Amino acid sequence: MAAYIILILLCVFADFICRTRPGSFEAKTLVAVIASYIAIITGLRYQVGGDYMHYIEVYDFINSPYIDRTYEEIGYRILTKTVHAFGWGPRSIFIISGIMMGVALFVFTRNVVNKQYWGFFLFLFVCGGSFFSSLNLMRQYMALSCCLVAYVLWRKSRWSWAAVLFMLGLSFHRSLLIVLLLFPLRYCLRRNRSLTIIAVYLISFAVFVFGMDSIIGVIGRIVPSWGGYANIDTTASRNAVAILKAVVPNVLIFYGLSKRRTLLRDPELLPATASGSQERSLVISGTLTFAAMSFCFAGIMILTRIAEFFAPFYFVYLCRLVEVENRDMKLLLSYSIYIYYLVLTVVTIFMMNGNFVMPYQMSWSV
Repeated sequence: MAAYIILILLCVFADFICRTRPGSFEAKTLVAVIASYIAIITGLRYQVGGDYMHYIEVYDFINSPYIDRTYEEIGYRILTKTVHAFGWGPRSIFIISGIMMGVALFVFTRNVVNKQYWGFFLFLFVCGGSFFSSLNLMRQYMALSCCLVAYVLWRKSRWSWAAVLFMLGLSFHRSLLIVLLLFPLRYCLRRNRSLTIIAVYLISFAVFVFGMDSIIGVIGRIVPSWGGYANIDTTASRNAVAILKAVVPNVLIFYGLSKRRTLLRDPELLPATASGSQERSLVISGTLTFAAMSFCFAGIMILTRIAEFFAPFYFVYLCRLVEVENRDMKLLLSYSIYIYYLVLTVVTIFMMNGNFVMPYQMSWSV
């Protein structure tokens, strides 16, 4: 637990420094330290995460001439075989995934988030659940790491490199395809924001009410390793915590909609006309997708894990939502978000051992 508490305290301290001295050397250093710390505790973990032993087995499967079970994506297979060819053990993959996550977080935070909220964004990434999920869903977060850097490159109009990074992420986990949903959604938002929002939530409500079995079946065909989820009770985990995790993001979305200057009217994130900065409107598309998916897929792991591809956009939204408030409301909203996510982390991780990441153990052996 100590490793996680140190990480959370580092994020809180970074938030204080970034808000009081935005863009300073100290702020930049803290972002680098937190990203490096995440890379280290991710890469050197031992027996941490529900799928930890599964990834050890997959390493053996891929490198065994006698076992034909290679449905993992081509990029992950090539990486595993390369690591094996160098004589490194299976835990080397964890180190590589940790480095990928640390680099992606550093690049995304420094280039997408307002410098005054670098620390706040990192706190949200950790206590909002993404970090702890990454300790379980390693391949998915390797794909997400590539996607985050690709997004930064796309913002800088480096289209070719962005495409290469996205395809690399896709080669680690094909579920990354769902991120392409952001482009048609962005188009619809730019044409008619209100109608698009209503349509998204109507679809979300319909899925929540009428079930997800057919959706899970389709996903199982796209990602064969998830096929087994089609045979379980998909609503068994819909407890109070799962519902709360779905409700709060949507409450914050609706709070933003109630304000005169909101995310959906914010020229910083959704320019009124097509311009060189129009790609920033993907933040809105990702936020809306995350909130809607969190609601209709509450408590269903195979589907909520897909929603996690969009969580970083939602965290950017929260940073922007706090940023545009007046001084008093800024503090109240910040403290409210802090309290909620700290309580969520204590309950779901420290008490309920979500993602099976407790206790934390480290080993230098690879």
